[in-house]
Amino acid sequence: MSVRLEDVWFAYPGVPTDVLAGVSLAVGLGESVAVMGPSGRGKSTLLGVAGLILKPRAGQVLIDGQACTPRDAPQLLGRRVGWVLQAVNLLPRRTVLDNVTVPLLAMGWRRREAREVACERLVEVGLDPADDREARTLSGGEAQRVGVARALAPGPVVLIADEPTANLDARTAALVGRALFSAAKQTALLLATHDEALGALADRIVRIGEPPELADGS
Repeated sequence: MSVRLEDVWFAYPGVPTDVLAGVSLAVGLGESVAVMGPSGRGKSTLLGVAGLILKPRAGQVLIDGQACTPRDAPQLLGRRVGWVLQAVNLLPRRTVLDNVTVPLLAMGWRRREAREVACERLVEVGLDPADDREARTLSGGEAQRVGVARALAPGPVVLIADEPTANLDARTAALVGRALFSAAKQTALLLATHDEALGALADRIVRIGEPPELADGS
């Protein structure tokens, strides 16, 4: 499995109730899992633990079979573990291609290889690498697809997507969703969403914080 949570417990400081209580979840390479449920019930917390942003008070997280904690985040985030957030943070005055290439260069990639991979990922999400517009001029859907391409460019084994279509209209959300699932076929994709249409694209749905009769998933 590319990412596995084993009996994970998590509570925020000063909050007496655990947000996650004995959660176990595994997502394999090439598999996609959508975490769904009401707001405030732990979807983003679960992703934060799986993506090495939050440290559980008990249990463990394994990435590619290795136990990992937030201490490992500097070596893994952006490389082995990629993130796509609902508020994508692009370099506003750089082009679409630059926004995918620059992070790779910062990791020590050769410029030619970085540009080639960046072009491939942009095409996968339906964008033209030759588009020379500055990122600040892109639509919300275009910017989000750049964010997907950027997250996938280093070849992560795990991709975490937290409400990636939350700020988009239905048509644009559908485009971004299809691009995300299509481009992420070679990774373990774990996403949180309120969007039933987006969740339906996943191989599996895990529902949390809902009555048992609604939490069976599919």
